[in-house]
Amino acid sequence: MSRAVKVAFWLTPIAFCIYLYWLGMRIWFQQDDFAWLTLRNHVTNFRSFLWAMFTPLAQGTIRPWSERGFFMLFSYFFGLRALPYRLFVFLNQFLNIVLLMIVTRKLTRSQLAAFIAPLLWVSCNALVIPMVWTAAYNEIQCTTFLLLSFYLFIRYTEAGDRRFYWAQWVTFVLGFGALEINVVYPAIAGAYALFFARRYFRSTLPMFAVSLVYAVVHQLASTGSKGFYYDMNYHPGSIAPVLLNYWRILFGFDAYVKLSHRHQWAATVAMLLFTGAIFGFAAWQARKRRFLPLFLLLWFLIVLSPLLPLHNHITDYYVMIPAIGMAILGAHAVALAFERGWAPAAPACALAALYMIPSAIADKAGVLGNFDRADRCRAVVQSVAYAKRLHPDKTFLLKDIDDTVFWSCVYDSPFRFFGWNDVFLTPDSRQHILEDANLGSIDPYILPEAATLHALESGTAVVYAMDGRRLHNFTRSYTAFVVSQPAPPLASTIDVGQPYFNEQVGEGWYGIESGMRWSNKHAVVYLRGPTAPGQKLIVHGSAPEQQLKDGPLHVAVTIDGRPLPVKAVEKASPEFTFEYSLPADLTGRPKVEIAFTLERIIRVPTDDRDLGLAFGDFGIR
Repeated sequence: MSRAVKVAFWLTPIAFCIYLYWLGMRIWFQQDDFAWLTLRNHVTNFRSFLWAMFTPLAQGTIRPWSERGFFMLFSYFFGLRALPYRLFVFLNQFLNIVLLMIVTRKLTRSQLAAFIAPLLWVSCNALVIPMVWTAAYNEIQCTTFLLLSFYLFIRYTEAGDRRFYWAQWVTFVLGFGALEINVVYPAIAGAYALFFARRYFRSTLPMFAVSLVYAVVHQLASTGSKGFYYDMNYHPGSIAPVLLNYWRILFGFDAYVKLSHRHQWAATVAMLLFTGAIFGFAAWQARKRRFLPLFLLLWFLIVLSPLLPLHNHITDYYVMIPAIGMAILGAHAVALAFERGWAPAAPACALAALYMIPSAIADKAGVLGNFDRADRCRAVVQSVAYAKRLHPDKTFLLKDIDDTVFWSCVYDSPFRFFGWNDVFLTPDSRQHILEDANLGSIDPYILPEAATLHALESGTAVVYAMDGRRLHNFTRSYTAFVVSQPAPPLASTIDVGQPYFNEQVGEGWYGIESGMRWSNKHAVVYLRGPTAPGQKLIVHGSAPEQQLKDGPLHVAVTIDGRPLPVKAVEKASPEFTFEYSLPADLTGRPKVEIAFTLERIIRVPTDDRDLGLAFGDFGIR
């Protein structure tokens, strides 16, 4: 092989990846990106750094390398300049392509298979989201650890050199910091050993123990409800359709059919054709006692198995790592067909083209759609940042934010990156947003009508309306509209630390300080009554360490004079959230009084006030 051919051999799959996903290099942030970008704001010392790196977050996950460390490091150096993040992600993916080629060559002993495997894998629709969404970098980084560990294990079984074995242990353990799916690696190594290097199977058993310990510790660390989308159902009747859905995602025909407006039966027929070809090839090879295709099928099932109980959260990019096994299998089949002559090679190439061409078309469309969505996020965030320079002390109200921009941008609070907690949607924005009951209420993102009227009349707020990718000042027109309307009801949820809720703050409070407000021993707020039976009163605040040094602080709450259960702020958790059931006859009342009394107050040096607790939110929802 000449030098030029060698260069083309290694660079062509990388060039194909760039061709499909090049817009992903230029894409901006969206969705969960903003939560990780703001994580650095919570780091003030080494203790808070450890909290940011290792505390279970986002459904109880602990991913210090691929999420916490990655975003904190890059946000420190590059802020909201997305290009460096994206270039790093692409460089990591190029490394994955090289690793896949090396592993494929080891498994198949074929240069052709090593060349084809990354082309098939990169074509898979499951790669679109990891290649365009920075928060999904965990999939790409975990792929690196898994492929590198597997390569080192193969080298260990070939040479018997313990240095490869211990190097594999290092990459295996580090892989847990990328993504929880790393727990499956011992099963992959164990299956490989059983098929091809049985004497080394025992060396994989300690890794099974480590994965088990990690799974148990991770489960204990992420206790609590994870919500509808992360509900686990282990019944075979639930797992089977989930597996079928992932099998369909693997081939990508559904995405192409939807994009090209063709009949669904075409996708089903194509999927059945490929399913028959794959299992027929695996059975034929097994009869010849060649078990590589069976091992690669197992790769797909092993990596996917922990995700199958997530019956409410079938996600395309979960197939990214399982698809590696199928890409190697397909490449192996094509390479064997070429070894047997052009007659079998022609249909093998036709099948590969039938898979890659529709997948590539769907990939390009998926990248373009994500780029457009992220670019709208960029327009909103940058426009607000520019307008904030013009109105630094104003509350911002955004009008005409549609469903796409809300869920891809506003929902994840991008403005907290700048330390802004005073950017809301106008009350009429709710009609443009499709609410998802499983993601909670969108009320915290919308300034209530009463607060909106107060803020506009007092001149403490500005309104910007979204028009395409631009925001324009709409304050004067919107103020005239709001003032002309009938008096709005009281807000059901208030933040006593914000001035536009002053009219609903009663006796017993001090002035606003840094977005919160201290209470006295007894204090009162007024809310709109429940709008539906079963709603609850939610109270959120914090207590200083000095307030808790004498033990738990008991809080007695009444609603319209009726006592609710006494609750306590514990020393172990100075930031508290209390939840109370409400009497049914309060439903529909335009105004209710929420009062609380503390069992003690404190004094701090240089302050002659009687201080109770720092609040906080009061809400009925």
